Amino acid sequence: MKQAFKIVIGLALIAAGVLWILNVLGVLTFEFSTKGWWALFVIVPCLFGLINDKDKVGPCIGICVGVLLLLAARDVISWNMMWQIGLALAVIGLGIQLLLVKPFCHQGVCECETVSRDGRNIRRIETSFGKQSISFAGETFEGADVQTSFGGLTLDFRGAVITDQAFVDLNVGFSGVSIIVPEGLAVRTSVNSGFGGVSDNRRTKVDSGTPILIITGKVGFGGVEIKN
Repeated sequence: MKQAFKIVIGLALIAAGVLWILNVLGVLTFEFSTKGWWALFVIVPCLFGLINDKDKVGPCIGICVGVLLLLAARDVISWNMMWQIGLALAVIGLGIQLLLVKPFCHQGVCECETVSRDGRNIRRIETSFGKQSISFAGETFEGADVQTSFGGLTLDFRGAVITDQAFVDLNVGFSGVSIIVPEGLAVRTSVNSGFGGVSDNRRTKVDSGTPILIITGKVGFGGVEIKN
């Protein structure tokens, strides 16, 4: 993370210096303004994702969306133009993904591995295209990092053993995720969503106590459903 931070800051300083020189030379003329600064909350996390994540398409799309939001907020382009360009970039991103992704069957790509982190066994799950269903029944679940794009994913926690507190950290792009939990399991969500959302459709909603499943992460152009 520290190395990624240095890279992002370094690129930002280089870009700022180049723009400054172009402004002095009259190649580009602009005045400093904080208008549209909030778009950086989309751009900066995606820059970190571009450096750290294996899936580069999602962060690239996020950066493009953030830049379009910034340009629209600063009246460089119209909001209507922003939506049209955004959809066109989404189509281009899908085409690039189809060309570059390794060969896969009609069920899509699903890569799972278990890593040890802070004394806990963490599942790393990466899926793309097609529909995938993963059940944790019969195993002790402590946490999972989930990354999915252009497809559908079901995480089934019925029968899973959660002794105290477990987490699911989501990175969802152009996908739908269904999280099935048993009744009585407490669930707490803290998910950032852009052009997407999280719906809690549990029959019985328990939000505190133990055991508890904490769902975090980010959703872009997708949706997450929690149900029993």
